[in-house]
Amino acid sequence: MTRFAVHVACADGRSIDTFQLDTASGTLATGQSLPLGVKVQCLAIHPSSRVLYAALATSPPSVTALSIDSSSGSLATAHNAALIAGMAYLGVDPSGSHLLGASYTDHLVSVMKLDGDGRMLPDTATSEAPGAHAHAVVTSPDGRFAYATALGDDLIAWWALDSATGTLTDHGQIATPAGSGPRHLRFSPSGATLFALHEMSGEIAAFARDPESGALTEQQRISSISPSLNLVPGRVRDGSGPEPAANAIWCAELQVSPDGRFLYSTERTSSTIAVVAVAPDGTLSLVDTTPTQSQPRGMNIDPSGEFLLACGEASDGMTLYAIDPQSGLLHDRGSHGCSPGPRWIEFSPLD
Repeated sequence: MTRFAVHVACADGRSIDTFQLDTASGTLATGQSLPLGVKVQCLAIHPSSRVLYAALATSPPSVTALSIDSSSGSLATAHNAALIAGMAYLGVDPSGSHLLGASYTDHLVSVMKLDGDGRMLPDTATSEAPGAHAHAVVTSPDGRFAYATALGDDLIAWWALDSATGTLTDHGQIATPAGSGPRHLRFSPSGATLFALHEMSGEIAAFARDPESGALTEQQRISSISPSLNLVPGRVRDGSGPEPAANAIWCAELQVSPDGRFLYSTERTSSTIAVVAVAPDGTLSLVDTTPTQSQPRGMNIDPSGEFLLACGEASDGMTLYAIDPQSGLLHDRGSHGCSPGPRWIEFSPLD
């Protein structure tokens, strides 16, 4: 597979912009811009790669399912459903049976069943409360457990996920350092390790995962912030206290290369991407910091692992990077404009 559609949620543009990435030539072409009329919060792709879900800032909150044309990547609205809260994060379990969401403002995670065609069944929606400011919810690669961050309470919680009903059963939680603000989670390809990016401390932590109980044990914690950036610890951005300093750490996205050898994280205050190497024994080390688009909230790696795209919600553009297969370093292959406020990127294969 050498061609992929790139779907970009543009919050302020109230649209999803689609591009075509050709990994053989390393080029990105502009495609459809689908207006949705409301702010697009986040996206998730169905395992079939033929349905894209978009959380919308409607009142009350809703999610729309979009069919993906396999030749062009163009989107068409398939159906809509109500959400129990506004979502900062969406994801689909590996079986394609459940749509999960995390609500920063309502402090909860939700699970909604999907039918065999990826259609949402809103009457099945349930929720659990991991703690203040839930910011991400991911399922383990085996689909047995769901993990969520509570940024405001500095913890990661997990539940057993019932594959038939979508019910979540509490299995535990682990605290992170006070004021660290765990935000985004990603699994290693094997599912043996869960990585967590902390919004306010800039740390990346690696947790070993027990496959039977789902329990997490912290193995290592490093800073993704180069001292040369001169940043200070951040704070929760919810209006409950003083505004963060102008040079406060404000991390956003975390991604893992498909081979599991590198991690990439974005920091919005400095508008940079950190490159972190994962040694064969699992040890993490910061190897580079790359300037990128202004305020990079969204970033993703194409399924081939050859290219990374980062978008800047304050620059209304995104940059394509080639990933060095040996060092993991990023090589700028050009910037591209998009609709205002890009914040989320998903890929789907093209015929």
